[in-house]
Amino acid sequence: MGLDAKPVNLRCTGLILRRAHVLLCRRTEDWVLPGGTPKDGESVASCVRREVREETGLAVLPGGVAFVLETTNPEYGQHLIEIVLHAVDDDPESEPHGAEAGLVPSFVHLEHVPSLGLRPPIGGHLRSFHAGGAQRTAAYLGNVWRPAPAEARRTW
Repeated sequence: MGLDAKPVNLRCTGLILRRAHVLLCRRTEDWVLPGGTPKDGESVASCVRREVREETGLAVLPGGVAFVLETTNPEYGQHLIEIVLHAVDDDPESEPHGAEAGLVPSFVHLEHVPSLGLRPPIGGHLRSFHAGGAQRTAAYLGNVWRPAPAEARRTW
């Protein structure tokens, strides 16, 4: 069975920058941006807010799309799409704290990112985004689904 027949996993993550530092979560063998899988009916922005709070204790306001990435691993039949939203934390003086087992959040200086085992390996993109500033984001439109006029009048 090819990858086209496998489900696509969605991950929603937050890119939170403070000056020349990025918020990352250290796991046992690697580092990741804070984020996770949306719950049923949860928007990407809501997922980012929830996951960042759960993993770091910080409250953030997601903005535009920093970037979207895709990873596939045909050997294991895995296909992942990750939407990374640039987010600003509500209290830039607050420190992240480990709120989820197995994750240790911290702000890491961007010059140290290349030496980390960042998964996926997007350190160069993080540094480029920082250099370009938030004006490089794409619009995040949220849920734009609207029922067709006939569907809106249906009574089941």
